[in-house]
Amino acid sequence: MFSLRIRFRAIASRIQVLDLTAKDLTVKKLLTIAQEHLPRRLEKAISQRQDLEDLETLWEILGIDAVIALENEEGKLIRVGVTLLENEGKAQNIFYDMKGKQRTAVREKLNLEQFWIMVLKSKNFPEEDEWIDILYREIDQPPTASGCRLIIL
Repeated sequence: MFSLRIRFRAIASRIQVLDLTAKDLTVKKLLTIAQEHLPRRLEKAISQRQDLEDLETLWEILGIDAVIALENEEGKLIRVGVTLLENEGKAQNIFYDMKGKQRTAVREKLNLEQFWIMVLKSKNFPEEDEWIDILYREIDQPPTASGCRLIIL
């Protein structure tokens, strides 16, 4: 959901964990990944005349709302892809989709060690200090075998 994405990115930027504009996350690289692994989503974007030179458009095609980099309790910097949703049923579907071969390949090419699908309501959106606690609590949890985690807030 657009408002969740914007609010999360604003907070992630303020707490200095947002990593969407890392030097290796270029328009060219994102477009190549979309062409190779998500051609149907890319074709749909083209048919809707979306701007494929726009990072926002490419992140939407890839199904990623934010990329964050967090240091775990061992001092290791971990890059995490994040998708935010209000609907738990949709989140479950995305969770299973993200564990598939196609999405695993996308995550690997983006150097995402983990992927979190977070379910929360706009009206219960956490404050900045709560996000700090949530994010660091989650990064200190052992990763799942798939690297994907469904987090219901």
